[in-house]
Amino acid sequence: MDTDEYLVARVGELKLGIYCRDVKNVYAQRINLVRLFYQGRIFRGIAEVNGQVMQVIDLRRRIGMQEKDPGELMTLISVQTDMSKVLAIVVDEIIGMKCITQAQLHAHHEQLNNSQDNVNLLFPMVAVMSDEKDGPMGGKMSELIHVLDSTYIDKLEPITEDAGDLEFF
Repeated sequence: MDTDEYLVARVGELKLGIYCRDVKNVYAQRINLVRLFYQGRIFRGIAEVNGQVMQVIDLRRRIGMQEKDPGELMTLISVQTDMSKVLAIVVDEIIGMKCITQAQLHAHHEQLNNSQDNVNLLFPMVAVMSDEKDGPMGGKMSELIHVLDSTYIDKLEPITEDAGDLEFF
């Protein structure tokens, strides 16, 4: 059985999982943010956290949720988005670690995709976690964890495919 570990966090009522190999650190502390004029709407600013300067993205803004009152105390997850880039995302709460098997992962149904701001690429999969307890209607309870692809955290532009024409020089 192929199992991977994910850090599970909550933003509003949405539970999301981030592949553990992408997670650099988790912080719950007072953060001094500096807002830059050229940053887009999803960014809260930049901050120095444990000696590293990184951009801070509000995940609520990124996925179009209603904003929460900003406070000085924030919960941040820093993620490696490529070989050299580290970003921090603001979440409401860290839930813990979960092992997710390949059998529990499912692609989102095509009709449920939201291509605006590449949200469909940010959360390409959902993990269906069955619980042993019975639900209120007598059936088994299931928990959905939206799996986050860290490479699309800051990419809002539509992804376009080239026609693939060859150019001769």
